[in-house]
Amino acid sequence: MKLRRFLAPLLIVLALLVALLFLVTWLPLRQARDAWRAGRDADAIAIAQRWSAWRLWPAEYAQLLAAASLTSGRRAQPYLAAIDRPLLPLIAKEEVARRLFAKQRYAEFLSYDAASHERNEAPDVALYRAAALVSTGRAGEASRVAIDRARVDAKKLASLQEAIAQRTSGSVPLVFDRNGRAIDTDRDFAPFIHDTIAKQLPALGTAATIDTTLDPFVQHAALEALGNFRGSMVVIDPRTNEVLAIASNAEKDLAIETQYEPGSVIKVLTGLNALSGGVDLKSIFPYVCNGELMIDGRHFGDWVPSGHGTLKNMDDALAVSCNVFFADAGIRMGRDRLLRFMRAAGFDGQTNSGLFAVPLGRTKGDVFNNFETAFLAIGLQHETINTVHLAMLASMMANRGTLVMPRLLRSRRSVLGEVVTLPPAQGRAQLASREAAETMISAMHAVVTNPRGTGRRAPVEGVPMAMKTGTAGDRAHGLEALIMAFAPVDSPKLAFAIIAEGAGPAEFAGAEIAHRFLERMKGRL
Repeated sequence: MKLRRFLAPLLIVLALLVALLFLVTWLPLRQARDAWRAGRDADAIAIAQRWSAWRLWPAEYAQLLAAASLTSGRRAQPYLAAIDRPLLPLIAKEEVARRLFAKQRYAEFLSYDAASHERNEAPDVALYRAAALVSTGRAGEASRVAIDRARVDAKKLASLQEAIAQRTSGSVPLVFDRNGRAIDTDRDFAPFIHDTIAKQLPALGTAATIDTTLDPFVQHAALEALGNFRGSMVVIDPRTNEVLAIASNAEKDLAIETQYEPGSVIKVLTGLNALSGGVDLKSIFPYVCNGELMIDGRHFGDWVPSGHGTLKNMDDALAVSCNVFFADAGIRMGRDRLLRFMRAAGFDGQTNSGLFAVPLGRTKGDVFNNFETAFLAIGLQHETINTVHLAMLASMMANRGTLVMPRLLRSRRSVLGEVVTLPPAQGRAQLASREAAETMISAMHAVVTNPRGTGRRAPVEGVPMAMKTGTAGDRAHGLEALIMAFAPVDSPKLAFAIIAEGAGPAEFAGAEIAHRFLERMKGRL
């Protein structure tokens, strides 16, 4: 009797201890779950591994470790094999599906789906199962998945059915313009699709569609403006810094991969740098250009041998694109200041388009004395640039000195129509004060309004614009014409860049292309 009297309380105490033990190991399980839900996969794995050693809640810990390993790209097979049927599952299969779909890890979801057997599976799990099969090239199997049509989202189901039909027929659109129209087979976008996007497909995959910011009207207008000049044009909406056009009339996407000597378009940066305190312009103007500058005993000539005469201010200097003035200003600022400003403006860097890294302009060669610094200041010998970067600089001026990373991606969508990728945050940097930018914008406006301005052939009636021309490259193979511009001046809606290969002086060919483009875009301005 005495034994029975002590046994009952002992059993109660043991039961309470066991319950407490289970509770103690359950709390870190929830902590690991919360970390996983917050996207802290490494924390979730560390917590779960530490407490799973107690051998309590084994299936639950295995479920969590499998999910966290899959979403973080780690090996998950040992945990998948141990999931079976958790007694009290902390995460639903639908949650795992959403996390894996957001990372476009469709095969991993199928592995998890096969290992985990939920007692009360949500209706949407069947949708994810079928979508994962479609995304891994198994459309036939996907069509046989049993889906409770009355209990799932009708839009997701319709998107899935369309994806199955497309893959069955062999026609799968991947890239869309800003209006939701597929552009995979649109000739206007062919170089961008078949050159740039095609190179990225091993990393991007073909399971999620690509919604871009590209505007078919602007793209077509850019190609028409280029006409028979081989080259490229990039157009940005400076209000959002969305890329509206990446136009190239060659088989290759010249706008992104090809670098060119920039020439006089760099004078915009040199001028902005000087206006930001690099040079006392009040003492330098009026400036007399007689066609040459003696630098450390060496002759540095202007592109106009007889010189530009008296330049009253920055408007005059930029309008006639005076090499002597900008070389002199560059020497006064010095090599280091010039390079720092250029790198702040993106040179020797890249920008994240949301789909791939886009290389920007580069500095090159050894700028070891004042003579070489003069060439750096006017965009010759020591820099290269592509059309994307040049358009970014045009948009920077339109935004009064604020450089913003351009946006090409709007989103990527799974075969269920769910957004799985959003564009990255647009980095921005204030290169110069608004006052300095406004002074330079006035000078860019003078490029097209001054009777001697190098862009005087570009304007379209009723469309006030700001521009800078540049002519550079190898004369023996034909000079490149470069243009950076935006319009209207006071309320910019378009910023664009043009690089035409072998077209000759930008004041002719470049201005002609810019004029044709603005004529076609006038209705939108």
